[in-house]
Amino acid sequence: MMISRGTYLEQLRAQVSEEERMDLENDDIILISSYNRATMLRLLHENDVEGGTVDTRRAEELRQALEAYLDRYMAEYPQGHKWIILCCLFLAMVAREPMHPQMMTGWRKQDGTYYCHAREDQEGSVCRWCVCRPMP
Repeated sequence: MMISRGTYLEQLRAQVSEEERMDLENDDIILISSYNRATMLRLLHENDVEGGTVDTRRAEELRQALEAYLDRYMAEYPQGHKWIILCCLFLAMVAREPMHPQMMTGWRKQDGTYYCHAREDQEGSVCRWCVCRPMP
């Protein structure tokens, strides 16, 4: 099903409780990186969402892929999974920006298109949902 990017953003925001919002604002959440905290604050406060739609089936596939990845590689910190998942969904589906920090993967933006050295287009990779294209 296709829904507006604004509606999808509201659905993401609804997954954050008022207490969690306050903790994010006050930097009181322990298992969140500074990059993901900044992204979450954008998610909570962004009001300038361009037109366009989100394919909710594709977004759910990304959520499931992230959950599987985090259950495998970050199983000891399940309380941190929520923030990674919400950030990736926001960046990929609403902001339409790379899911990883630039300094981590070395992506670059050229002529309105994102390119990334780390992009992997293989089964199990979340890169399949990222806006980045392979480096030319």
